[in-house]
Amino acid sequence: MTEQHSSRVYRIKEKLEVDPINRVRFEKLKRDPYMYINEVVSIEDKDVVGSVIDFDLWEAQEKALSKMINNRLSVVLKARQLGLSWLALSYGTHIVAFNPGKSVSVISQTEEDAKELIRRVDFILRHLPNWLIVSKDTEEEDWEENTTGIWFEKRALSIQIHFPDEEDSFFKGYTSSPGSARSFTDNLVIMDEWAFHPMAEDIWTSAYPTINRPTGGKVIGISTGERGTFFEEIWNDAEWEFELTGESGRGRNGFVGIFLPWDSDPRRDREWYERTRRALPRTYRKEYPSSPEEAFSIGKGAMFPEWNKEIHVIHDKAWYPPDSWRIVGAYDGAYKQPAFVWVAISNDGWAVAYREYYDSFVTDPEQAEAIRALSRDKDGRPEQIDYIVADTSCWAKSQDSGKSTVKIFRNHGIGPIKKADKDRIMGWRRLHEWLKPLKDEDGNYIPDRFGDPLAKLRVTPNCPNIIRTIPGLQYNEHKPEDLDNGQEDHLVDALRYLVMTFSNNDRIHVPKMEKRRREKKRKKMIEPISKEVGY
Repeated sequence: MTEQHSSRVYRIKEKLEVDPINRVRFEKLKRDPYMYINEVVSIEDKDVVGSVIDFDLWEAQEKALSKMINNRLSVVLKARQLGLSWLALSYGTHIVAFNPGKSVSVISQTEEDAKELIRRVDFILRHLPNWLIVSKDTEEEDWEENTTGIWFEKRALSIQIHFPDEEDSFFKGYTSSPGSARSFTDNLVIMDEWAFHPMAEDIWTSAYPTINRPTGGKVIGISTGERGTFFEEIWNDAEWEFELTGESGRGRNGFVGIFLPWDSDPRRDREWYERTRRALPRTYRKEYPSSPEEAFSIGKGAMFPEWNKEIHVIHDKAWYPPDSWRIVGAYDGAYKQPAFVWVAISNDGWAVAYREYYDSFVTDPEQAEAIRALSRDKDGRPEQIDYIVADTSCWAKSQDSGKSTVKIFRNHGIGPIKKADKDRIMGWRRLHEWLKPLKDEDGNYIPDRFGDPLAKLRVTPNCPNIIRTIPGLQYNEHKPEDLDNGQEDHLVDALRYLVMTFSNNDRIHVPKMEKRRREKKRKKMIEPISKEVGY
């Protein structure tokens, strides 16, 4: 410490407690992170580097902050550019700026990213009121205004906060590497853009014992969605609920999920969204999602680009097939992750997947009991299933019991069961046909009786894992007509088996209004222009 700087610190210590008004305000801000962020935190304008704006929290940001404060493990799935990194960093500065001996770390994908986040922390601290905290290199007159005696100094990857006669606090930046796992002994760890961290699962596995201790600190993981990542696994097993769609997470890993869709920013309206959709036709759902499953969609490289939640999901969660519809089942057998889908088929050839069974590490008898228990109508009576189409592996006998899956299912009253046609390429082609929205000869969508576009196969909200996985499936780059290997394809395999049991001649009912429109158009095209000459 330089002699001049030592003199500054000494003068600050001499004048502590001289401003009772600011001392009272200091205690209020210390108790209330909301007040701290809304009243004294400033952030950088995204459009003008170095431009200072007040951090006025939107409603969605306030809700996210509340969950961050009240839960030890938080995972944030978000659309792009919603200020969540600034929010988490601001919360981190609240911890270290008011409490001696605390530490916060932020972990990023690269060293440059870590330096940028520490720069933002420095930006936040520099623009706090001078009476609260000052920087080591603050101008003399501003330094003299400080009444708390708290000051900080910045290095490339850390900020040290000094308190009068008490232990220092630290805010540090790390890159995603095994060595950063030691940071999990901090009071708060922020995982920024967690989906893109290399070795994310290895780091979490080695660090979890320090998190799990009774005095373990908090973790906030923030990211946009990315398929096939450890972040996606964390999100899928977190406890979350999206009120607009009724979707929810399993709540199996201790994390509380926070989802912020594209319109969390109140300045974004439908016109803004339509411009964005036109500019990013393949990836707009992923970058600016309306729901969690859109956040994990693929865009470019998607196996099923025709999938559109607004078309393929019947929004009535209580939907149940009318008495005249047949019920069939589709089953992709496995111990690790079995998948069973109940599909209702109308007399006109429409299909609705209205229920799913999707579990993990379950024996055949346990699966059979679960499927039998779920096969009930709205009044609790057993459903009449026409047939179940299943993977051919279900006919192989187990070495342990000597029984096949099919035999076990039949013993539990589940059947009849028939073998699936395993032609993958033809199966995917057929599934494309069933998912493709129907259009008339003018290229307009054919509406149902509610005016919504139609597709031969649709699903209800009671099939959340179908809705989640289909938009994220990728095709094989070397064999574009086939699905790539190693993906979560169990439910879509079951649907493939199902559609291969029907012929292309299955009827599709065209609504009466659409029939009238077509007939009117046909008559207009063939009626004579002139009644006198007849043409």
